[in-house]
Amino acid sequence: MSTLSQETRSMLEDSVNRFVQGEYTFDDRKRNLKEHQGQSPSHWQTFAEMGWLAIPFAEEQGGLGGDNTDTLGVMKGFGRGLVTEPYLGVLAAARLLALAEAKGEGAELLAGIISGARQAVFACEEPQSRGNPLAVATRAEPDGSGYRLSGEKIAVMHSLTASHVLVSARSEGDYTDHGGIDLFLVELDSPGVDVTGYPMIDGHQGANMRFDGVAVSAAQRLTDEGEAATIILQVHSESLLMLAAEAVGIMETLVKKTVAYTRTRKQFGVALAEFQVLQHRMAEMYIETTSLANLLTQTAHRWTGADVHQQAILASKLKARLGQAARYVGQQAIQLHGGIGMTDELDIGHYFKRLTSIELQLGNAEWHRKRLWREHAA
Repeated sequence: MSTLSQETRSMLEDSVNRFVQGEYTFDDRKRNLKEHQGQSPSHWQTFAEMGWLAIPFAEEQGGLGGDNTDTLGVMKGFGRGLVTEPYLGVLAAARLLALAEAKGEGAELLAGIISGARQAVFACEEPQSRGNPLAVATRAEPDGSGYRLSGEKIAVMHSLTASHVLVSARSEGDYTDHGGIDLFLVELDSPGVDVTGYPMIDGHQGANMRFDGVAVSAAQRLTDEGEAATIILQVHSESLLMLAAEAVGIMETLVKKTVAYTRTRKQFGVALAEFQVLQHRMAEMYIETTSLANLLTQTAHRWTGADVHQQAILASKLKARLGQAARYVGQQAIQLHGGIGMTDELDIGHYFKRLTSIELQLGNAEWHRKRLWREHAA
């Protein structure tokens, strides 16, 4: 449970807004993508100095004593600024370390992440998983006192300067079983680890990773054997909550920019905003955005008292709604701006690309609706 006061939360949100407005303008973002592939070391140090990396961790771990819901204001701000630094991906890895109560190297890595000195990523998704974090085919075969990891991970939310990856792998059972899943801490430069990084359409960095008989010790297993599913599911749900907050920040910005544009752009001598049919579209954009924002607030209120399974259901309801709302708002923003909306020179197209990525990330709306249907049918 969070120990952060409302005053502290407000201060954190204000600091993010000041950063976005002062140091992360659209031109600053373009320069960051060109010079640092969207991952500026100086920006990351700012994240640490402002305490954003420490929010969802206990004070004894070097954190601020908050929880995952306290990061939502940060993520909304990052959405407004189209921030491309790997905040979500690195925090997911750090949360796994914290929930696993990692010792030794893992504890040192967690402390380094919170201080901004180090980074790690979480490799979970696989070619057949379609967003299901517990559909794991990567194998952890016993080898002496340790294991050998073999398999493939895709669409990793990647950090270019990460030193470690947390890998979900199966020591027993079929890839659809929830039991038999382990979590390993692996150095990215270990023999047998092959990383293929690539820029994504939204300016973020992604990666596919292959593990070809990678040797790991028993000490690199972060949970009891076969017992990692619970914390993996929890962090997956937390990441969905954070993605929704980022989407709300983007959608609020798109509504604001679209309304402003239609008030100045004229057709047949009349501002576009004077046409009733376009007024209705912008009203629908506002309704979709407000509806998602309200659902996010309701979900956050129910989050702390929910168990891991209940959080997963709450996250799926949120993501299913997000898919519908994000698609409508993004597409209408592009259409109301016309062809200029898709040019690199205007930020509207970049907001649309990020919304599109969010819609597909960690399971699309269809997958989450099917999860809800299975839950209802059970």
